[in-house]
Amino acid sequence: MDQESMVFTYDLHAGSAPLQFFVLIEPVADQPNHYSFSISMKAGYVERAICSPVTLRLSIDPRQLDFSVFIFPPRTSLPAGCLYHLRVWLRAAGIDHRIFSDNDLWVGRDPDFRCVGDASFAVLRNATQDMLIYQGTAGRAHVSFIIKWKIVEVGLYSLSLEYEAGGVGRTLFEDCYLKLECEPQIVTFMIYTIPVSSTPFGASHRLRVWLRTPFVSLSPASSAISSGESYIYQRIWKSDDFKIGAGLNFEVLSSKLVMGVRDPDSPRVERDHPRLVPRLPQPPVNAVDHGYDR
Repeated sequence: MDQESMVFTYDLHAGSAPLQFFVLIEPVADQPNHYSFSISMKAGYVERAICSPVTLRLSIDPRQLDFSVFIFPPRTSLPAGCLYHLRVWLRAAGIDHRIFSDNDLWVGRDPDFRCVGDASFAVLRNATQDMLIYQGTAGRAHVSFIIKWKIVEVGLYSLSLEYEAGGVGRTLFEDCYLKLECEPQIVTFMIYTIPVSSTPFGASHRLRVWLRTPFVSLSPASSAISSGESYIYQRIWKSDDFKIGAGLNFEVLSSKLVMGVRDPDSPRVERDHPRLVPRLPQPPVNAVDHGYDR
C-alpha cells in the first residue's frame, strides 16, 4: 500500500466567490492500512482547515479514491448569500461514504453586512507588522479586540484574538492556523457584536469574526476590476455567549437577590493562603468546542 501523502483538489464557486477544497490523505504511523483524511478550504489568499480529521482503514490504493465535494445554501442567512452546508463523500468501488459535513460554512464575496440588524462594528485603530487592534462596543462597554499573528513557518501563520475592556483582558481563541499566499498585512478583519436579550439588559452578545482579503480574478476578462474594489470574506470564529457590559443593574435579576458586601479590610496580601483549587493552565475558548468555524 502506498505510504506517501496525497492531496485531491476540487474547485467550485460559492456565489461569485471562487473556492478550492483540498482533501489530504496521510498514512497513520504504526497502523498499517490506516489513513488520516483531512480537508481544508482556500478562499482568496487564505487556506484554513475545516471539519475534524477522520481515520479510515483502506484495502485499496488511495489513488483509486474519488470524492464528491459540494455545497448548498440554506433558505436564509445574514449576511445574505454567505452561509453554506458542506458535504464530502468518498467513493470507492462504487460505494459512497460521507466523511465530512459542515452546516456552518460562512464565505462570500462582498457581503452586505448592513443587513445585520443591531450589529455594532469594530473599527481598526492601530496596526503593526504582527498585531491589529480594533475598537468596538458591546452594549455600553468599550472593547478593544486584539488580533496577533505568529509565523510558524514560511507561509504558515498562527492567529489569536484577545479582548480588553476596562483594564481586564482575556484570550478568546489562539492557534488558528492559516496558510497565506500574501503578507499578513494584506489581511483585515470584520468584527462585530449583536445584542442578545438578557437580564440585566446589555449583558450578553453574539460576537462574530470574519477574515477579509482582496479578490483577484484569474480571468483576463475581469482584469479591469481592481482587487481593491472587491473582497473575499470568510467567517473564522463566533461566540453566541459573549458576556460583558457596563453599568449593569443586577438588582433586576430577582426581588430576592442578596448582594454580597465587600469586607472593608479586603483585599489583603496573603502569601500562605492555601489553594483549594489546583493551579492549572486555563485554556482559551478553543477551536473545536467553542466557536471556530471549521
